[in-house]
Amino acid sequence: MAASKFKIALIISSTRTPRVGPPVATWVASTIAAARPSSAVLETVDLADYPLPLSPAGSVIPAKITTPGGYGDAQVDAFSLKIAGYDGFVFVTPQYNWSIPGVLKVSLDHLFHEWAGKPAVIVSYGGRGGAKAAAHLREIWQGVRGGDVAGSVELTISGPGMEKAQSKGELVEAVTEAWEKEKKAEAVVESFAKLVDLVENKY
Repeated sequence: MAASKFKIALIISSTRTPRVGPPVATWVASTIAAARPSSAVLETVDLADYPLPLSPAGSVIPAKITTPGGYGDAQVDAFSLKIAGYDGFVFVTPQYNWSIPGVLKVSLDHLFHEWAGKPAVIVSYGGRGGAKAAAHLREIWQGVRGGDVAGSVELTISGPGMEKAQSKGELVEAVTEAWEKEKKAEAVVESFAKLVDLVENKY
């Protein structure tokens, strides 16, 4: 009998234009691909494709809605059904003013049971690697009752690489080469392997 497959979402957590999030996510995905087991399906989810209202609406808070797609709002229902289909998450997030982007916080706040109990990996990036954003996301993840954080990797973008990232949304080769030298790729692979182990053992 063939082994059952499970799905992991790699979430691009910034919608700013221009933005370097998609190229960073591509680097993370390609890094994972070399060691990803055949049982794990990795799909990219771009928050830019799921615009949500600023705040949850209605008299019932998200934690009380136990059926995916049962929020009564077409945008939220579409996002709910998408996220509910995943067994774990890899968040690729920049650091904005010592925290995560507002769009990521809004996306987390709109749902609850779709996140609850599922493990995650946090990949942060920024001028100093985004450690404060990663730490804040860990706390929020606990708040939505997310599962274990299997690993956290900080990616520094500095110097000319930062100028290109901010002005054109480009990830220059010198930046990714530095990540390789700093063994960030190994850290990403190790974190993903722990995530896979958690999912295979049902968290």
